[in-house]
Amino acid sequence: MARTTASLMATIALIQAGSSYILDLPILYRTGYAMVNMPVGTPPQDQLIMFDTGSGTSWVMDKECADGGCINGSGFTRNGYDKNASTTSRDLGLYEKMEYLGGTTNGDAMSDMFHIGDVSWNQTFIAANETSWAVLPGDGFLGMGFSYIAEPQTETIVETMMQEGMLNEPKFAIYYGKEFNYTGDGPGEGILTLGSSKEKKYVEGDMTWIQVHKDDVDNTTAYQLWRSHLRKISGQRHGDAVSPPANGTFVFPDNAPTAVFDTGAGMISLPSTSVVDVYKAIGWNFKALLDHSYIPLCADFNSTWSVTFTFSENNVDFFDVSIRGDQLGGNRGYANRQDACVPPFDDSGNARLALMGQNFVRAFYTVFDFGGSKVQDFKPRIGFGQLKAEYQAPVPI
Repeated sequence: MARTTASLMATIALIQAGSSYILDLPILYRTGYAMVNMPVGTPPQDQLIMFDTGSGTSWVMDKECADGGCINGSGFTRNGYDKNASTTSRDLGLYEKMEYLGGTTNGDAMSDMFHIGDVSWNQTFIAANETSWAVLPGDGFLGMGFSYIAEPQTETIVETMMQEGMLNEPKFAIYYGKEFNYTGDGPGEGILTLGSSKEKKYVEGDMTWIQVHKDDVDNTTAYQLWRSHLRKISGQRHGDAVSPPANGTFVFPDNAPTAVFDTGAGMISLPSTSVVDVYKAIGWNFKALLDHSYIPLCADFNSTWSVTFTFSENNVDFFDVSIRGDQLGGNRGYANRQDACVPPFDDSGNARLALMGQNFVRAFYTVFDFGGSKVQDFKPRIGFGQLKAEYQAPVPI
């Protein structure tokens, strides 16, 4: 499908001439993938890339990969990065191999100019000549985790911009919009904001802030991912004419799992030990979902039930984030069943891991706040705000 670049251009609010910015990037959806346009090179080459808080290094497919060297099962035309067509490209002399939970990507470490509207900077990234992301309907990933987990000689886009003093505040924020499958050739209402957040516009009431876990690694401590310890999960269903009431709480042991807030993942994947109990607490039967003896209807995703996730880094100060059934709907996934939706939770396959994917993050206005522009000053936290009614997605029926 042809790319319409004009409608993908970012809008920019200039805070201080020549130094700090607030950058708004419109979000475009293709087959459930949320992406933004990020031109690379001189002259700029348009790259449609998925923003991923679960990884550090950004990457784009190189020209050979996009032109057929890599499998493309997405149904969309890709636009590969051509380093030879850019006067500012620089090969860093390293071939990197990156592994994800859902695939692998390999390629040359590069530096080149990245562009958002009229703002440009030099960014490190990978020009991928191999990738297993066959159904990705775009050109790459925008790594938005922490640079500690980035590949050698590369760093995240946000940390690069912060350290160069380009961002008004050391944070980014996401409003996903109302359409989560396909926005056509242009963006929908969603906005990825770099350098600020817009709680006053999008949020009803107060934000809930949770602290980010700092890992013990390589004889030191470092922030790697946007994650926090998950202490308990509580579910509740209000009874109605069809379903009886239900409720329950699953409390994790002292060595609690961590929950990774990962915009590159789709589902909410719960620790293996908790899945059955969480479904029971909202009046659902996990076994029936697994053996397909029950297929959930989109109408089942309603406000009669909710789940509350409780987070704490010190096991003293606890922070609750609640999500209703009607905020989790919208994922139709059964052939010839427009009335059926994908179950709200799956099993992460690990008792120590929860993945809070896009299905969770998009239900809120979400702010990723580093707390400082330099690594030594980081005090990261994640904020969740309930969306005002006019910004909520419609409930599927």
